[in-house]
Amino acid sequence: MIKQLIPELKRRGHSVAVIKHCTHGFTFDTEGKDSWKYIDSGSDAVSMLSPDRLAVLSKNTSKLTPRTIASQYLKNIDIILVEGGREDKTLKKIEVLQKGISEKVDCPLEELVAVVSDIEVAVDRPVYHPDQVKQIADFLESHVEDRLSRVALDIDGASVPMNPFVQKIIENTVLGMITSLEGIKENPERITLYLIRKE
Repeated sequence: MIKQLIPELKRRGHSVAVIKHCTHGFTFDTEGKDSWKYIDSGSDAVSMLSPDRLAVLSKNTSKLTPRTIASQYLKNIDIILVEGGREDKTLKKIEVLQKGISEKVDCPLEELVAVVSDIEVAVDRPVYHPDQVKQIADFLESHVEDRLSRVALDIDGASVPMNPFVQKIIENTVLGMITSLEGIKENPERITLYLIRKE
């Protein structure tokens, strides 16, 4: 489903990313390669850069959520699709059912926003057939959070939710401070401010 949605959303002008849960772990690097040796030697992270790819391999010492990953690494992305993430109660979910594989809605209704299924489903949520990719993309677009003006706060790697009022206060305060600086363009689209407090 995700593989079909990506090109449809891209055709509509959205940037798209996928966060995939790998409950049994994954192999990202090959033993013996330099990047593997750096991590094995104790490096907390290794970044690999080629002319058309960027990868960051980092040791995961804390419980990261899709929202934390999005706020740290995917800030410029319009739509982030999460495969898995069943345990994250804050995520709204679209459950995908398939005959002979998964035929019953398991997601709690308070988290469920829609169902994609190739079999009849009796549920009080929109139900789409897997072939209805355009309609599913329409549904996703209608549920995308407004990110025209977005302020994100991360403290020690944890994303801190803020209501729109607090976001607006922070936005106006930072804009007020930086507009007096020399060489700043009149209406900046993205401002990144880091405050690192280490003794």
